[in-house]
This record gives sequence, C-alpha cells and structure tokens, in this order.
Amino acid sequence: MEKQVSLISIFIPVYFNMLLSIITLMINTYMISLIDHNLVGAMGAGNQIFSLFINIFNLLAVGCSVLVSQAIGAKDKKTAIRAVHISIMLNAGLGIICSIFIFFFANLVLKLLQVPQDVFNESYKYLRIISLIFAIDATAVVLIAVIRAYGYASHTMFVSIIINIITICGNTIALFEPFGLPFFGLSGVGISTITGRILGVCMLLFVLIKVVKIPLFISLFVNIRLYLLKKILSIGIPSAGENLIWVIQYLIAFSFVASMGSNSLTTQTIYFQISAFIFFASSAIGIANEVIVARLVGAKENEKAYHQSFKALKIGFLITAIFLGVVFLNKNLIMSAFNLPNSVKELMLPLFFLSIILEFGRTQNVIMVNALRASGDAKFPFYMGIIFMWGVSIPLGWFLGIYLEMGILGVWIGFLADEWLRGSINTLRWKSKKWQEKKLI
Repeated sequence: MEKQVSLISIFIPVYFNMLLSIITLMINTYMISLIDHNLVGAMGAGNQIFSLFINIFNLLAVGCSVLVSQAIGAKDKKTAIRAVHISIMLNAGLGIICSIFIFFFANLVLKLLQVPQDVFNESYKYLRIISLIFAIDATAVVLIAVIRAYGYASHTMFVSIIINIITICGNTIALFEPFGLPFFGLSGVGISTITGRILGVCMLLFVLIKVVKIPLFISLFVNIRLYLLKKILSIGIPSAGENLIWVIQYLIAFSFVASMGSNSLTTQTIYFQISAFIFFASSAIGIANEVIVARLVGAKENEKAYHQSFKALKIGFLITAIFLGVVFLNKNLIMSAFNLPNSVKELMLPLFFLSIILEFGRTQNVIMVNALRASGDAKFPFYMGIIFMWGVSIPLGWFLGIYLEMGILGVWIGFLADEWLRGSINTLRWKSKKWQEKKLI
C-alpha cells in the first residue's frame, strides 16, 4: 500500500496543493475587488475564522499522520489502518460541533474580531454559509494527511485542481451575472465553496479506498482502541494547540488591524495572501520532512532522521530566498493587480521590506517544529508557542502598532520577533536529540 518517498516527491505536490488554494483565494479576492474593495475585508474576516477551525481539525490529522508514518517505518500495518479509522470518525464529529457553533454564534464571533460595521452584514452571511462545510473539511484534512503519509501526495494535488476549478467557475457565476443571472455576492461565493469541498471529499475517499488500498470498515469506526487514540492525541493535542495559539495570536492581531479601519483591514487580508506564496514553500518542505523523519524514527534510524532535518532546513532557506526575490521584485505589479487605492498601497509597501527578514525566521521555525512533531516530541513546540506568541508577538504588536501608532507595520514586527525566537529555540531542541526518547511505535 505504502510507497517509497523522498523530500521532493512529497514537497512538489504539497506545495502546489497549498499554492492552488492560495491562488484560488487570490483570484476570489481579485474578483471581489473589481466589485467593491471593501468586500475583500468582509470575506477576509470569514476566512480567518475558517482558518482557525481548520487548525482545530488538524488536532487528529497531525497525530494520525505521525502515527501512520511511524507505523509504516516499523512495518506495523494494523496500527496504521486502525489510526485512520479513529481519526476520520472523530474529526467528522468535531467538524459537526464546530459547524453548529459558528452557524448560531457568527454574530458574536465577528463582534469579538471588531469587524467594521460597513462590512459586518456581508461578513455575517458569508461566515454562516461556509460554516456548513466544517464537517466536510474536517474529514478532508484527515484524508489528505493519510494519503500523503502513504506516499500518494500527488493524488491530493489533482483533487485540489478540480476543487479550485469548480470554485472559480462558481464564483464567476456569483459575481459577474453571466447569462443574465442575478448578482449573488459573497453568499454566492460561499455556496460555490461548499460545492467544491463536497465533491473534493468524495474524490479523496475514492483515492484512499481504490488507489491507496485502505479498506474502510464500519466496525473499526465504532470500535475505537483507546491506546491508539491516546497516541494520536499525544501528538495531535499539542500540535493543534500550537496551531490554535498561532491562529488566536493572528486573530488578536487581526482585531488590532481591524480597529485601524477598512484600509488596514484590506491591507492585512491581501498581504497575508501574498506572504503565503512565500511561506507555503517552507511549510511544504516541513510537511515532506515530517513524513520522512516519522518513517525513519519508526524504523529506529534516529541518526538519519537527525541529519535529514538539517538537509531539509538548507533546502528550505534556498527556496525561501527564491520566492522572496520573486515577490519583492514584483511588489508594485502585485499591488496594481489587486486594483488597490493609493492609501492601501502606502500601508502595504513596508511589509514587503519586512518580509525579507521575517520569512527566513519563519522557515527555520516551521521545518524544526515539523521535525519535532514527527519524532513524537510535540509538547516542546507547544510550550514555546505559548511563551513567544502570547508573550512576545501580541504584546509587541499592540505596543508598536497601537500604542506607538506604527499601524499594521508594528503588528507585523511582532510576528517577526516571534518567528525568529521560536525558530532558534526549536533548532536547539533538535540539536539536543532529546526527541529520540519520544517516539510512538
């Protein structure tokens, strides 16, 4: 069932999978900016909340991926298959609970984010619509992680291509009134998103069963082995906790930016998408390295796992430098492509310069965090996340951005400080080799 993997064989489809998602989001943003640039901020608020819950759904997906990969390395097929069933069942249930919560409390959540009144109603309608697919996305997150762990990452890329084509076509219908159809606005964008995601999870299930050859049994969904669930959660809870801390940090920073007005909110929404083009590359390297390291740890080849991560880090720095150069050299063209007013361009321009420093720190942090998780040492990055994201990034962002009135630039300096400090500490942890005592299999 499983295939041999390499850093490149996983990196390429994982990166393009991520890139397809952000390109679709940028196309959606561009389409909406042609209608009304204030609607960009309205969609951005809903997407930030959506991102928060995707990170919650990673609770079981990350733990499942590590356990399955270590089991593959240890040649323990039975444990791998049981872990898949447990993760799908519980993540789908978690998705349903989250969907109900957001659907009924969307108004409260948007108020906590201080979304401006001029875009509040549109944000509210969009958020309630996309909340309906949380269970679908929760299931998809696990399926993608499992398919990737078995070495079939390229198949998930092709599924993403189809999903994104469907979404873009649906958004065109919703926004540009072809064939005399009415204008559906952000509500129509949400509906096209739902359609694409439902078809996507059906295709992923087909890949899992027919291509990867993982049989699904109702009895294994019901008969949950607690000792395996404990192993999954030992990675999943701290991993999802760290991601949740990051998203909460980002949402708090987002509320800082939102309080600065619609121009700052639009700048944050668009520049986050631009920066994602850069940091998705290092994230993809980190994910690819995670699968390889977990297999090596499961096979008791710790020394190979140790050197593999530093090899991945060097490649990550090189890729980050290339993508940074592309974005920085084309910064004016990128801003013009979004049809932005000069007031927004003035706020965004300093962020391009800041990213030259920020992204190398983020690359180091992401790759080392994934390596530690793959080994089973997931609690350490979680504790570091609490200390630096909540103890450095948020206070510094508030002090510079709001108290000293540096605006959005001050908030992003807070991000920079956090990434560099955590990246350095997590690298020292990897060098200590204490992670060798944490494996699951």
